[in-house]
Order: sequence, then structure tokens, then C-alpha cells
Amino acid sequence: MQIEWRSPDTEPYLSRQIAEWPGLRVHRAHVLAGRMLEHVSDVHEINIALSGSLTTQKICPTGRCVTTNNTSGNLCITPAGQPVSARWDGPLDNLGIFLNAGFVSTTAAENGFSPDVEFIEIFKGEDPLIQNIGLTLLETSAKGDPHGRLFADSLAQTLTLHLLTNYTNASKATAVSAGGLSGFRLNRVIEFINENLDRDLALADIAKAADLSPFHFARAFRRSTGKTPQQYLMQQRLERAKLLLARPDLPIVEVSLRTGFKNQSHFTSLFRKYTSLTPKLWRDLKTA
Repeated sequence: MQIEWRSPDTEPYLSRQIAEWPGLRVHRAHVLAGRMLEHVSDVHEINIALSGSLTTQKICPTGRCVTTNNTSGNLCITPAGQPVSARWDGPLDNLGIFLNAGFVSTTAAENGFSPDVEFIEIFKGEDPLIQNIGLTLLETSAKGDPHGRLFADSLAQTLTLHLLTNYTNASKATAVSAGGLSGFRLNRVIEFINENLDRDLALADIAKAADLSPFHFARAFRRSTGKTPQQYLMQQRLERAKLLLARPDLPIVEVSLRTGFKNQSHFTSLFRKYTSLTPKLWRDLKTA
């Protein structure tokens, strides 16, 4: 897309955040006045004006031109292939969520919807859930959340299924078993997690070990264990860390890396949150 700025000699971005996952990109931009020239995107676009005012123009499949003024909190959904242009006459803080059409179709098929999904155009509306998930995904990415990809994947799944259910022509998902994982599948998943505690695991990685879609796996795993996959992973990392801390010759930073934490600071923060002790104090007490 091409953007023309009202004051081309001035830096137009007051702030900017971008986070990406397979099939999904989230972009928040606080910008000065400008306009986006008409373009056709190959991804589904969701825009929410967090503050400021945005005027969009869309050419509908019928050929009718629709102009909409979007103010704070307004939701605008533009399906892939839909021509759209926009302008904003003052500072605008906008949240954009962009979904790859193939990712949406795959997620739909995995969860009982028809893969031939068409988004419904939304010119003006509000949906706090979409806004909150988008902002949480950005925050998670910015601070390097210790739950890693698994937490972000769960949010992305929730967002996509919410969109499929409420903003597409897809019928509701077919009924699926409400039961948990079989003993064989649960053992295979637990073994996979324990063998990969040092990795930044994605939800799809663990679900593959159970031979289920990420959405169905997450529900079945919680029913079997009483915990979400990210809660169980965190518990296992901390239990492994306790065993490693009992070895006084192993540096604490090495313990944090072997148990999948991004750095020693995250490790110390999470360890203290769940045990009320720092890793060093835990070690001192266990090796005294």
C-alpha cells in the first residue's frame, strides 16, 4: 500500500509496533495526518481506530462506493481482494490485524468449518475482544513474554476462531468430542514436552505430537490435566530447574537456558513468582 503524508518533510510515525506469527501480523501505528491510496490486499485486514478519526472508502462487489467515518473503538474489516482507501486529517492511533487467507482457510478446516471462508465487510462497529487480543499480542511480543510462542499461539487461535464464528459466512463448527486425550496421546505429549523444555515451543508443535489440530488439542489437554498447555509447560520447566539448581557446580544462567527461559532475569522473576524464593536462595537452602 502507498501512503501520502500531509507533511512529507516531518517524520510521520510518532510510535510504531509490529509483531508477526505464521499467517498473522499485528501492527499498531500512531501517525500524523495523511492518506492511504486505494489498494487491493491479498490478506484480510482488520483495523481499529484506538484514537483519532479515520475515513475509509470501499468499492463493494456491487460497484457501490461506501464512505465511513471511524472514530475511537470503531472496527473495520476489509476482506482480501477488496479495494479500499483511507484518509485521516489529524493524528491517528490505529491497530491493524492482517490475516493470511491460507492461514484462515486452514484454521477453518481444522475446526469443522468449510475452508471456503468469506469475511463479511464491516464498515463500522465495535469488538473489545478483538482489540484486547491484538494489543496483548503486541505487548507479549515487545516484552519477550516468558511463556513464549505457546501463549501467543493460543491468543491467535482464539482470535481467528472468534472471527470465523462472528465475521464470516462460515457455519458453526461441527460438534467435536468433549473428551480429553487418550492415555497414549497424553503420554506422548508429556514425553515431547519434557524432551524439549529448552525450546520456545509453539502450540502447533505440541499438538502435532498428539496428532490433533492446535484448537482441539488445547481443549483436550486441559480436560485431561486441568491445565492449559502453557501452564503445564511452565510447571515442568520450573520442576526441571529445581533439579538443576541442586547441582551447585551449574551456573544459574545455564539453568535458565536449559529450562527454556529467554534470560536469567525472566527465570528469576518466574521462579520467585511460583516458589516465593529466588533461584539462588532455593539453591542455598537445598545445598546447605
